[in-house]
Order: sequence, then structure tokens, then C-alpha cells
Amino acid sequence: MPSGPFAHVCLLVKDLDQAIEDWTKILGVLDPKSLEERIVRYDDFSGGADTGMRWATFVANHSTEIQFIQPAPGTPLGERLEKKGEHVHHLCFTTDDVDGAMSKLRDAGLQLPGNGQVFNDQEMTWQRWSWVGPKSAHGVLIEVASPYESHNDGKWHHAPGKFANDKPTDAAE
Repeated sequence: MPSGPFAHVCLLVKDLDQAIEDWTKILGVLDPKSLEERIVRYDDFSGGADTGMRWATFVANHSTEIQFIQPAPGTPLGERLEKKGEHVHHLCFTTDDVDGAMSKLRDAGLQLPGNGQVFNDQEMTWQRWSWVGPKSAHGVLIEVASPYESHNDGKWHHAPGKFANDKPTDAAE
């Protein structure tokens, strides 16, 4: 789990394996501690209309993590990658109260894609997330997600109460 609520930076990439190889070299020089933990990797992940994605995250318990998504061709993210090339897709902040945070962001008048709808993952049922749009975040998409941590199995697991300013939710874990 990252050391604070600024959880990860996610890059949209054409070749996940090459991105991992290149960033292993970069982090080996600039942040070797990020190479101490097993990479969290999913080779068949879906989110809405984006099916068949591959993604990986360099786990950094001491700082912000680096994450990559390689979308499948013909999906919305695949088309975005073809149009814009490789780029930062989003920044992620975590909170135990995703619904409450989205309500506050909505009340603040920020641009929220889908009016701040909160999504759940079918395989990681504890995971909830939503988005703050780039019009309000000055060009970048912001993910608001449940806190997570990596275990030795190379998967993400829920980390409720990770930050003192988070309030637990009544949602089932």
C-alpha cells in the first residue's frame, strides 16, 4: 500500500511487458525500494466496456506507486491509446469512504463523469471507485478508490482504515 492517500499514477501503454522492463530500469536507479515487492499483475481484467485489459503495478509501501494499463484493441481505452499514444491515464487517491467523498465532490460542483457513479469490482468485491473529470482536475483524470495493499500472492487486498482521516464505511468487506 502506498504511504499516503495519493496511491498511484497510471500510464496507458501499448506493451505491458516492455513498460515493466523499462520502468524496472528506471526505478532501479531512481527508486530501488519499489522493486523489493512483487509486482501486482492481472493479465485479464475488465472494467465496463474495457475488457481484456492487462495491467501491472510496482508496489511502493513508501511512496506513490507506478501502474500500467495495456488495453485490448477495439475497446474504449484501446481506441484512446491509438488516438493519443501512450500517456498518463489517471492519478489515484484512496479513501475508506468513496461514496461520501464523491458526494462531497459533487456538492463542490466538480465535473464527475457519470455524475460520480461509484463502481464495484466483481472479483475484488471490497473495491469501490469513481472519477473526477479532467475538466475539474486541469487535464488529468482522478480516480477515487478504496484503500488497498499488496500481499505475497501478487494481488490487491483491502486495507481499510489505512489513513487516520478516513472514516470506515458500512459496506460489507
